[in-house]
Amino acid sequence: MSEANATVLSEYDFIVVIDKSGSMGETDMPGGRSRWDYMQETATAFCRDIEKIDSDGLGLVLFSGASIVKEDGVNVAKIKDVFAANRPGGSTPLAEALEAALSLAGKSPKKDFIIVFTDEVPDDGKKAAEVIKKQSNSQETDDACTILFVQVGYDAGATKYLSSLDDDLTGAKFDIVDAKTMEEAQEEISERNHQPLRAVSI
Repeated sequence: MSEANATVLSEYDFIVVIDKSGSMGETDMPGGRSRWDYMQETATAFCRDIEKIDSDGLGLVLFSGASIVKEDGVNVAKIKDVFAANRPGGSTPLAEALEAALSLAGKSPKKDFIIVFTDEVPDDGKKAAEVIKKQSNSQETDDACTILFVQVGYDAGATKYLSSLDDDLTGAKFDIVDAKTMEEAQEEISERNHQPLRAVSI
């Protein structure tokens, strides 16, 4: 990681949000792996990269209808432990997950960057959009908080929904959302030595 890139990244606190709903157990990813197992590789690589410059640790939220796990000051070793202790199951309460993530934001003068790994349309899609709009309208600048959705798997409904949050969210003061596929996210992580954070977000 270049010194200039590290300087840009150090301006942010990072919060990682992981979908652990039942559909994440589907085995439709390369190599016959489940969405859950495939996602862990990218999420862990992202966290390992950020841990080098975010000295106070990451925020972490794992969510499903069965439970919402919220941790702060997390390092990569802890993230691996949390993954090992959780398996996919239940529905997709995205709005609650976003609220949990935003409750971890604002802990320092730094800007906040929230990355959400999810695979299907949530069961509270309209409410999730309202949570994002409320956050956007509370910000004084467009980059005070950024939310990046990374789609795990290839569900067409999820692609449409996440694209709507990215491109068609009316009533928001700022466009704080970006949406990418897992492949795009993996490419961004592998090329981060050559790209600033805004290329990864919006």
